[in-house]
Amino acid sequence: MTGSPVRRILIVSHTYLDPTRRGKLRALAARDLDVTVGVPQRWTDPALGRPIEASWERQGAVETFPIPARGRGDVASVRFGGRELRSLLRDKRPDLVQVEEEPLFPAAAQVVRAAQRAGIPTVLFTQENVEPRATLFERWRRRRTLERVRGVIAGSEAAATLARRHLPGVEVTVVPQLGVAVPPAPEHAYHEGLAIGCVGRLVAEKGLDTLLEALAENRAERWHLTVVGEGPEREPLERAASAHRLAARVRWVGALPPERIARLWSELDVLVLPSRALPTWAEPVGQVLMEAMAHEVVVIGSNSGVIPEVIGDAGLVVPAGDAGALAAALRRLGTAAARRPLIQAGRARVMQRFSDDAVAEATMRFWGEILK
Repeated sequence: MTGSPVRRILIVSHTYLDPTRRGKLRALAARDLDVTVGVPQRWTDPALGRPIEASWERQGAVETFPIPARGRGDVASVRFGGRELRSLLRDKRPDLVQVEEEPLFPAAAQVVRAAQRAGIPTVLFTQENVEPRATLFERWRRRRTLERVRGVIAGSEAAATLARRHLPGVEVTVVPQLGVAVPPAPEHAYHEGLAIGCVGRLVAEKGLDTLLEALAENRAERWHLTVVGEGPEREPLERAASAHRLAARVRWVGALPPERIARLWSELDVLVLPSRALPTWAEPVGQVLMEAMAHEVVVIGSNSGVIPEVIGDAGLVVPAGDAGALAAALRRLGTAAARRPLIQAGRARVMQRFSDDAVAEATMRFWGEILK
């Protein structure tokens, strides 16, 4: 992208503590941007339960800068050290600050306010797609934060609608927070039957019980299931698998670091994301779907939240909580010939809309529009 008004960018988010999530940052740097990412200095990984200590590093034109913070591991309460944040803004003098924390949270308000005082325009990323419970003060803080930004990048159409509802007239675009790396030639291991995967926290919202019911309906078919994730519902779900007489065909591998999940794709034919659609929650992130499609794994998802937007016509979408519809979708994908068109469509969709390069381009295009 030529003629961009942004040459130096500061992005602040706990998301980038994980180096595997910095593909967008590298794609931005490849477009002649000087990219600094501010992350909490100390954090606790909620999925793996391990502490993370961030340190300064520079890889090409991407500099990772740790900022002391309170409330580590809890995105709803984290606050950065004010003096260190102001020093970072003074030292880097970015053309734009992008904060990728929810506008309801204190970290977003803090970064946006500090950037405004330094005379630096800001953009905020949100993936909040259902109105959360909030106190009167929290709602006031969210509105003040949105009033101070030049624009909002929303992770879904529902998140964009919510941002506009909170502040009518705000400039909003829809772009995923993260892209994915698209491998040149994904490899797949030989296996018998349909290899199904489910990746995510083992909580009620993710709807894994619906998938187990669907598989019980497909007991006569040849399949096996790999479940990646950990959470409070693991024991009830294992009991449900036993009650459905599926235990011998389900492998529970627990939570895995990103590099281990990357090796999982070669073992799968289909990824299922059977999330529920609740009044207080809908699936906000479709990252795992994008990764699966990039690795030529066919995807099936429910119609919860962002899932249909990510899948489009490159996979199958079924009603949330409908085990019968999910069972039929799995039967439909039982042969390699049936999966092949969706494999091709999924890879093409990711390259066009969800690759690191595509996300970086869309992000820069929005920056150019709001800074004219």
